Amino acid sequence: MANRIPLIVNPAASQIQEVPAGDVVTLTNNITSNNKTSGALVVTGGVGIGGALNVGGDITAFASSDENLKENLVAISNAVTKVGLVTGYTFAWKADTGYDYLNSKADTGVIAQQIEALGLPGITTTRDDGTKAVRYDRLVPLLIEAIKELDGRIKTLEG
Repeated sequence: MANRIPLIVNPAASQIQEVPAGDVVTLTNNITSNNKTSGALVVTGGVGIGGALNVGGDITAFASSDENLKENLVAISNAVTKVGLVTGYTFAWKADTGYDYLNSKADTGVIAQQIEALGLPGITTTRDDGTKAVRYDRLVPLLIEAIKELDGRIKTLEG
């Protein structure tokens, strides 16, 4: 495959421009392009993507979770019961849905409607097309609390 030339759209000049290797170009809203070592897009602000984002390599990210950023902390109660209301599935994506990732229709997951019924904030969303989605990373706190509840039950039984 030939080397790709980094391009930007310059609406002010009504043209597409090449980004010279090694240059850093400010696009909009703190977006700069062309990391000097990798040629990757460098973003120092937020980015909105209107469609699916398919990434061939690893994604490394951290989510803010500092206690100093939070208030009204309430531990998830009855976590074991909540987990018991959810079923994990293996399944096949329906054809022509756009969700047959990596040319494989086989996948593993949960049902967003079941997760939504738990009433926990921030885990599900309804997209503009009416389909529901799950933020799987937000299931981790529920699972942590369920494990702690089960551990407490085990300790009680062991007496």
